[in-house]
Amino acid sequence: MTIAARGFALATKALTRLARFLPDGRPDPLAHHGTELGRPVDRLDGPAKAAGAVRYTAERHLPGLAHAVVVGSTISRGHVTEIHIPEAPGVLLVMTHHNAPTMKRTPAYSSIQGPLGAAAMSLPVLNTDEIFWYGQPIAVVVAESPEQARYAASLIRADYRELPAALSMAGRKPFTPAHAVLEEPVVRRGDTRTAQAAVRVDAEYTTPLEYHSAMEPHATVAHWEGDRLTVHDTSQYPYGVKEMLARKFSVPEGKVRVLAPFIGGGFGGKTCAWPHVSLAVAAARLAGRPVKLVLSRADTFTMTGGRAPTRSRLSLGADATGRLTTLEHHALSSCSADEFAEAGVIASRHLYACPNLHSAQQVVRLDRIQNAFFRGPGVAPGSFAVESAMDELACRLGIDPLELRLRNEPERDPAGGGRFTSRHLREAYTLGADAFGWSRRPPAPRTLREGRQLVGYGMAAAINPDAVLIAGIKLRLSADGTVTVRSSTNELGAGTSTAQSQATADRLGLPLGRVRFEQGDSDVARTRIPGASAATTTLASAIWSARDKLVRELLTLVRGTDSPLAGQPFDEVETRDGGLHGPGGGESYERILARAGRESVEVEGRSALPYQTVKRGTYSYGAHFCEVRVDEDTGEVRVTRWVGVFDGGRVVNPKQAASQMRGGIVMGIGMALTEEALLDERTGMIVNRGLADYHVPTHADAPDIDVRFIDRPDPQTPLGAKGIGELGIVGVAAAVANAVHHATGIRVRSLPITPDKLMF
Repeated sequence: MTIAARGFALATKALTRLARFLPDGRPDPLAHHGTELGRPVDRLDGPAKAAGAVRYTAERHLPGLAHAVVVGSTISRGHVTEIHIPEAPGVLLVMTHHNAPTMKRTPAYSSIQGPLGAAAMSLPVLNTDEIFWYGQPIAVVVAESPEQARYAASLIRADYRELPAALSMAGRKPFTPAHAVLEEPVVRRGDTRTAQAAVRVDAEYTTPLEYHSAMEPHATVAHWEGDRLTVHDTSQYPYGVKEMLARKFSVPEGKVRVLAPFIGGGFGGKTCAWPHVSLAVAAARLAGRPVKLVLSRADTFTMTGGRAPTRSRLSLGADATGRLTTLEHHALSSCSADEFAEAGVIASRHLYACPNLHSAQQVVRLDRIQNAFFRGPGVAPGSFAVESAMDELACRLGIDPLELRLRNEPERDPAGGGRFTSRHLREAYTLGADAFGWSRRPPAPRTLREGRQLVGYGMAAAINPDAVLIAGIKLRLSADGTVTVRSSTNELGAGTSTAQSQATADRLGLPLGRVRFEQGDSDVARTRIPGASAATTTLASAIWSARDKLVRELLTLVRGTDSPLAGQPFDEVETRDGGLHGPGGGESYERILARAGRESVEVEGRSALPYQTVKRGTYSYGAHFCEVRVDEDTGEVRVTRWVGVFDGGRVVNPKQAASQMRGGIVMGIGMALTEEALLDERTGMIVNRGLADYHVPTHADAPDIDVRFIDRPDPQTPLGAKGIGELGIVGVAAAVANAVHHATGIRVRSLPITPDKLMF
């Protein structure tokens, strides 16, 4: 066992032993009831966003602001030998490796279980003449206007000493990483080599390089005032970026502030700080002025990472009744100099009962920019493989695909053997099948037709790990009885501020209108929840902690007074009806603060230690059912109807949750039918680096989507809720592929499903 792997195992064991995500192990009273929780509240920030009152990073303007544009390399591996910089109007400076400030190397955020760092890569960009990938920044032009900066950047040319580059997974030697995202790299149970099977499926499934296409581009505004640094950034992780920049530029953390209250979509692509963030800060230091750096849409394809291409080899075996006897899944993805494994084996490990299981995640190193977290990292491409293979197995057995899944529904976690904290996937299957009309599906492919359109039905299961991570909040109770919650996490568009305002209101027994949530300031508290669908439960845990501290503080204020709360024990006091209430009576928050002569009381709350999801058996689940129509003449596929039913524990806000699920499903339809970044493996250049050629789904591609929830609380999570943000995309591509097979009889194992793959 490697040192890294041994450290991972010890850390996992310690966290599993110590983790407690509910204070004192008490059951959460809000898991089953509450005034605000479970109510489909409108987005609290909706009116401001609709009116254009919310400012995003690229819209920030500071006095004396200069504008920066990055120049990227045109080779994938080698060294810069000379940079040619013609004169151009308005240029303040051109920063290259010759004059860039020293930037210390910092750890990469390669995995949630790995070393915690905000940098996407640890490579010394612009502090070396070495080139590690096509599009790597080799110069930053700073000018008076963005137009002048773009023009000057277009004139710059470089000479290189080129070296051979590894650009394809084919022929590269894979290795087993020390860890994968939220998972151990290898799991074995039983013996897959000797297991008997009446029917087998052995096939390979591939997914391509994909890219985030968030509405808001990546942008950074950096401003030095002496040795104090303020950065506005499109970051999902403000506190981590603060840590990274302090270390990189050798300044105390207390002198760095990162602000990112609103993000115009992230999907994991803004979890890490890509090199342009540090380069904007370096350019601002060199220029002595605030600098704004906004990546173009094309730049996001070369200067930020996407979802790595994956290859999965699945081998399933079942007896004559359809019960799995063996399951092997060997998954392969790529990474760069920093280790990042997609963990495509999650679904195959935890979805189905099987006595003989072997799943292994491997990676190959390429001379590419590091891959990124991408909605449902690992589990989304991995689910395409296992859910397609299950459909193939059902066809060979002559069993309905839904029935096959029901026959293999486990009582315990197949990988670890532990109990699930909750699992209501059977209910999701049943509800979804009834709503969709699955029983009307004829078993044979190419049976349904309307004119020249072949009609097909497909389904797939969904699973996603649930996690509570590290977060801190500050909660202030004011004399007028209002509460303000502040957090360094931010609003990515999913409705975090609304959901947490609802949680706070119920936790303190207040109407929603008396709670305000402020986010995106790195100086508030140490928080590490840039993703993993963990914001709702993690912040809820921190708010619980703050509630307890507030109650103790208020009881201290009434000690020795004539308050009916004086002398009452903490564990007998409730927060409801706008105040504290115990067996001896109660008082409003306003009355308690007025008696003490206090304008406000502020407390901090911390979430519990993170827990290791594999050990605890906490997952979110779903069932997808879809209808497709395939044009027999052109091979064009249209998704025309969708039903998705999800088990995400207690649903905090059904309106927001349904919207998230629809968004994930639409993104999954893009994964299934259109999205593919075309990498020229001779040069390392992405050919279709823009939305004109990289095709994402539009309104015309989105069918009617019926979203439903089981809405049964998980007994061991804050609020009874589980993470659902990424659950919507998992299994979608497989459901589409399975429906296409039902329509056409053609099994597509390589995404996307483009017309050329459906030549009849």
